[in-house]
Amino acid sequence: MTAPADLYLSLNELRALLRRVYEALYHHGYDFAVMARSCLWLEAHGLDGIGLILRSLDDLDTPCGEIQLAEPSVGTFKLDGKGRCLIPFVNAAADLAIASAQEKGVGQIDILNVFGRLNILAALKKSARLNLYAAAIWYDAGEQRTHVLWLKSSRDLPDYFILNKAVAGPWGGSGLRFVCAQSDNSVLENVRAVLPEGTSPYLTSLDLSRAYDTALEGGIAVARGDYAALNKIADRLLVPSTDASRRGAGE
Repeated sequence: MTAPADLYLSLNELRALLRRVYEALYHHGYDFAVMARSCLWLEAHGLDGIGLILRSLDDLDTPCGEIQLAEPSVGTFKLDGKGRCLIPFVNAAADLAIASAQEKGVGQIDILNVFGRLNILAALKKSARLNLYAAAIWYDAGEQRTHVLWLKSSRDLPDYFILNKAVAGPWGGSGLRFVCAQSDNSVLENVRAVLPEGTSPYLTSLDLSRAYDTALEGGIAVARGDYAALNKIADRLLVPSTDASRRGAGE
């Protein structure tokens, strides 16, 4: 039997749906617009943001401890996510390293015990806007593959590398390292520790840029089954959270 054709959603349509999905999953106390944009960036650049959500649903229901942040040395941070999805705090965590890079020249954060690590792409885009060099490195213990997002210059987007081998690092099997700097030395040192020189990217910055242009012009293809699953999650919201609905609460 032929699978139903994909739906094509504009970036604004998908952003609105993802915002409702994240609000239904996380309820109060989060910036759902930022979370939706992080996932939207993945889809718009040809990466599987929706799949990250749907594959993570069981984990999202698992009780976790409070995240813990430490600064072992100036400008170097360590955050233990305690098994949580990275998406609710990826921007705040990356901003610690970005602020340090802007002030001191280099910043780094190791984010441990998290899933949904590909959402770090949004931090690479922000680094590019601020004319910083940056990289995100993580090892997926389930896949036994190592991932590297490397912003080599002031380009808008990084190159994306996937190594089909395990590479040990301080981030462990369920964490990542994000490093950014005003010069490329600190970033290059971290990348070269895991990525052999001459390795071809899985996706180049040009590939990601072209995917974004295509999505901007023609929309994002979403499988009908995935679209139905997202709407089922979003429908948990009896009333969308707006200023108007909050003003009417309790009347």
